[in-house]
Amino acid sequence: CMLLFFVPLCVFAQAAGDWNAAYGDWKIVGDRFVQQSTTAGMAQATLRIPQTGVIQYEFDAKPIAGYLDQYAGFGVHIGIDKSAAGKSWGNGDSFLLWLTYDPKAYGGLGVYAQAYQSFNHSRMEIVHKGDAYAIPAQYLQQVDISRLDRYVLPVKIVVDYGTGLVKVYDPTRENYYYKFSLGGSLSKGSYVSLRTNSLAASFGNFKVTPLR
Repeated sequence: CMLLFFVPLCVFAQAAGDWNAAYGDWKIVGDRFVQQSTTAGMAQATLRIPQTGVIQYEFDAKPIAGYLDQYAGFGVHIGIDKSAAGKSWGNGDSFLLWLTYDPKAYGGLGVYAQAYQSFNHSRMEIVHKGDAYAIPAQYLQQVDISRLDRYVLPVKIVVDYGTGLVKVYDPTRENYYYKFSLGGSLSKGSYVSLRTNSLAASFGNFKVTPLR
């Protein structure tokens, strides 16, 4: 979601027209933005909003279906210069911050945080080893995968476009975050995009806040 400065730059979209549903089955359901397809592998919906300086992104995500086959993922593209109008692997010049569930590919419980650099709509590459940032097993022991649709995951990310430094806040520990670099300064962005892979999911409370 998008955060606030002194007044909201953008509040969670109440009208589908605020979003460009480039691919997937997107729908406004109450105050939630829902991607309903479990088979869309590169689903995305894009919102136009300027991004430069230090930006805080916030939203919450609720899985609905598609994860019982041991393969799913969702994330947010930040700093997009030119957004894709339809189905695409990448999304312009941008970075994708991603949470993947894929035990077959990565072993263990298979839940990992990942970052990808997108160069254009067809080229995107992971910026580190795919299994570099595992979600600790103790965080997941109490999660019943068969009832995952009962859980809501709050997401809070701060990105410094001047340095490329990213802070991803731990939803289980107040004011605790994981820090990594995207490799240097980032170009300013004009769009942000929600994405899912083989997952139906509901998103809400989307905010973007310039911190400086």
